[in-house]
Amino acid sequence: MSLLSIVLEVLGGLSLFLYGLFVLSNGFKKVFSSKLKQILTTLTKNSIRGVGLGAFVTSIIQSSSITVVTLIGLLNAGLLNLREAVGVMLGAEIGTTVTAQIVAFKIGIYYSPILFIGFILWFFSRSKKLRYIGQVILGFGLLFLGMHLMSSGLKPLREMPFFINLLIRFGQIPILGVLAGALFTAVIQSSSATIGLVIAMGMEGIINLPSAIALVLGANIGTCITGALASIKSSLSARRLAISQLLVNIFGVLLFVFLLPYFSRMVAFTSSNLSRQIANAHTFFNVIVTLTSIPLVGWLVRLATKIVPGKEAEIEKGTKFLDEKILNVPSVAILQAHKEILRMATITQTMLQEAKEAFFTQNKSLVRSIKEKEERVDELHHIIDNYLTKISTLDLSEKESKTLTFLIHSVTDIERVGDHADNLAELLEFKIKQGLSFSSKAQEELRLMFEKSIQSFSTAISAFQNYNKETAQKVLEIEEGVNQLERTLRERHYQRLREGICKKEAGPIYLEVLSNLERVSDHAENIAAGIILDINL
Repeated sequence: MSLLSIVLEVLGGLSLFLYGLFVLSNGFKKVFSSKLKQILTTLTKNSIRGVGLGAFVTSIIQSSSITVVTLIGLLNAGLLNLREAVGVMLGAEIGTTVTAQIVAFKIGIYYSPILFIGFILWFFSRSKKLRYIGQVILGFGLLFLGMHLMSSGLKPLREMPFFINLLIRFGQIPILGVLAGALFTAVIQSSSATIGLVIAMGMEGIINLPSAIALVLGANIGTCITGALASIKSSLSARRLAISQLLVNIFGVLLFVFLLPYFSRMVAFTSSNLSRQIANAHTFFNVIVTLTSIPLVGWLVRLATKIVPGKEAEIEKGTKFLDEKILNVPSVAILQAHKEILRMATITQTMLQEAKEAFFTQNKSLVRSIKEKEERVDELHHIIDNYLTKISTLDLSEKESKTLTFLIHSVTDIERVGDHADNLAELLEFKIKQGLSFSSKAQEELRLMFEKSIQSFSTAISAFQNYNKETAQKVLEIEEGVNQLERTLRERHYQRLREGICKKEAGPIYLEVLSNLERVSDHAENIAAGIILDINL
């Protein structure tokens, strides 16, 4: 077999392995993603519990990258602090070793029936749950097929002295193997795939244990690239989490590189099978490094803070006014829910103001701020909605029932306004990325549209605060003006296009901005109409 044929077969197997991980991870995500954030935010109050949770979640979803990226989202939303997130991240280091343990089993040779069963369940089942289970089984089948192809492709390398000598040097000079493993993992962004490839080499007997361990150690450094990339445009805490993950793995690798001969001998006692030894080495490294790091979490957080200095913009965690204990007094529970919705509305108002400023200053930090607040608003919407649902099961008076219905509709309208503010931020990002610009006339028009839409929403929230019908009536008048303005500006835009004044490329963005702002005013109208028509407060 030629070297090109070997490379192509190995790359094909690696591609299938990566795709299998993707299918497997997606299947697990469909089952657990709706609860993942809730689990992480409620069970991370101390480092040891966080480590256990991180290990459990990552072993279930088969991806430390998903866990770390989820943590970054929670940090951005202010739902976790850095210390809590570091604990979960350390646990994810352990959970990610499960993949290596699974692929080291000999059951991989039965990939055909596994693929068949998975496909049947995924493709033909009418039950969503069975389809997801089928997707998970199919993912495992693809993993095993990828391993088989990699192993098959690597066989001829046993006859190539250059390759064998290169791998031997990785054992003799471990830092070379660490660099090779780190670089390869950084490129493919999957430590599981790198370690799968190393295990495939072990199955074919073309690598010794010290060389394999050096590559595995490097993979643990290279896998940090996913978290680092996800944190680039995130909050300070998110960037500090990425740095913490990198620091933990670098310190761990440096320690184990010096102890490699002793570590190799210890691992050799765990099994007579080389591929199993490699999987065990990966597990032992991550377990030992994690257990060693738990007492040092505070120090690690301080070090990451020094490396990434600055003061984080604080976003108040959790709800401020909701309390399960007062549900037995519906009138008080409704009053507190009203206060919490008003607090959520204030965050949403800030998002709109930031969207306006960002659009005319091109300030990317404001875009990040909007995205952080959008996650916070979504989380508040979920919590408040659940709380209002619990109130609805109580014995309510007619007035309380009407008020509750109004609050349920209002909290949804406010959350949708937050979505539109986030849409505006994304439109600005696209505009900047594409290097597009608006004419001075178009900018004046958008500024006016922003002002009118924000006025509409702010007035609606003012009316909501005191259930003021007169203020609510003003919202309806403003909204009618916004609708007319939106139609007028659209016609002016089309006229400029016909006259060649505006660039066609920027046109869709201009129209999308108008549309989002008009919908903001629509939601403001919904809130005002509820005050005027539906309730007697």
